[in-house]
Amino acid sequence: MFQYRLALALGMSVRRLLMEVDSRELATWAEFDRRYPLENPWRQTARICRVIMAASGNYKRVPEEEVFIPASKKPRQSQEQMFAELMKLQQ
Repeated sequence: MFQYRLALALGMSVRRLLMEVDSRELATWAEFDRRYPLENPWRQTARICRVIMAASGNYKRVPEEEVFIPASKKPRQSQEQMFAELMKLQQ
């Protein structure tokens, strides 16, 4: 899975990554990632969402980053449940 995360971080497909990067460089990137983990784009987006909410005057009710990150363990919400959650943000 590391190859996919690296390709995403570099803005290229895995196929292109494997064509342009040899095994030695890939191993170096993997070691770099162990020491300094590559940023997760979902977490970056979650941080941006929190900052926007806080800047809009809703700083008392800013949810944690995990709220903005999709997870396979979260139950599906109906349309009515989603609307109810959005209405909470307006209060």
